[in-house]
Amino acid sequence: MCIHYLRHIKLLIPCLGMSMPRQPGEEGITDMRTTQGTDARHQGAHRTPIAVILALGLLGFTAACGTDGEPAETTESGDTRIVIDFSPTANNAQLSLGIERGIFDRHGFEIHQVPGSGASANSVALLLNGQVQLAVSEITAVPAAVAAGFPVEIVTSLVTDYESPEGDAFSLVVPEGSGIRSFADLTGRTVAVNGLESFFDLTVLEAVRRAGGDPTQVRIVAIPFEDQVAALRQGRVDAVSTLEPFAGQLLTGGFRSIGNPATSALGPRSVPSILMGSQRFVDRNPEVMRRFVRAWGEVTAYANDNPAQVRQTIVRTTGAPPEAVAELPLPWYVSGIDRRSAALVARLMVDFGRIDAAPPLDTFTWSEAPDAHDLGTPPRGLQVAE
Repeated sequence: MCIHYLRHIKLLIPCLGMSMPRQPGEEGITDMRTTQGTDARHQGAHRTPIAVILALGLLGFTAACGTDGEPAETTESGDTRIVIDFSPTANNAQLSLGIERGIFDRHGFEIHQVPGSGASANSVALLLNGQVQLAVSEITAVPAAVAAGFPVEIVTSLVTDYESPEGDAFSLVVPEGSGIRSFADLTGRTVAVNGLESFFDLTVLEAVRRAGGDPTQVRIVAIPFEDQVAALRQGRVDAVSTLEPFAGQLLTGGFRSIGNPATSALGPRSVPSILMGSQRFVDRNPEVMRRFVRAWGEVTAYANDNPAQVRQTIVRTTGAPPEAVAELPLPWYVSGIDRRSAALVARLMVDFGRIDAAPPLDTFTWSEAPDAHDLGTPPRGLQVAE
């Protein structure tokens, strides 16, 4: 098994976007790595170098290869211990809220959250060496890993995207005086995303293509969400593709949104964020995972029904100003797997040269996970576009 993983490490490294550590003199702007948007239907895919730390992280798991297939750990109190890698945003606030409210406890879980770097490739390495059992990730990480020979799979969705008069979950934000009025206007411009070859630049490029622009002429730079505000204010980029609570801070500070790149690229009610696990851990612990999915459904329903508590959790976990969080549009939390979104994202990854071929859906989604059943009725009276 370890030899098989080593053979594919060099294939995985370019596939999974990340943000590199801050360098001296960058004034809070992290990792100005760049790539031109590429459309595989017109030219070959452009691969970008990844930080040495990422390569070391992927190589490091080989020392513990096989531990991801061990039975789930049971605590002295009889609970199942699950470690989850995550980077706090509004999109995964329900995880922290569910822990705080004791929902996981009632289902027999002791959940430990490990703040991650926001790098999907690092999360894959942690899953495969057994350091964590589940990881919050953007959805493109999973087909990229599976296509490169790394067995991970989606266990459940986290949120669905939407367009609403109350505000969108994702935004492409530009300065108020910018001449950028549509996604087509991004041709020849520089756009910041959280990580290269991720959900965020994939949807930006597809939104540009659908609007009649040229995605091959969009310059993408990798800057973490928390540093994108400074990058836009300092004029280092023309636009940022972001999410809450960071979008809210910009939109209340003299910037404007030209639209939601995710819904423009994938249609309404697509799923950008997921929980993933290693296939070996999930297969070895099916009853634990069934119980976890039941707990997740309860956590999701509680979060959707208690927006005030969600806002408090976002403030506490992200450090965003309470006044900004009070105004932001909250996520629409979901459970189960939106297999339509997963298949569509994998096809777009092929179109833009991220992977050579889309892996079969059942190779990167847990077969026992229910379909996302809570996409039909928006929570808390949310008004959404169809």
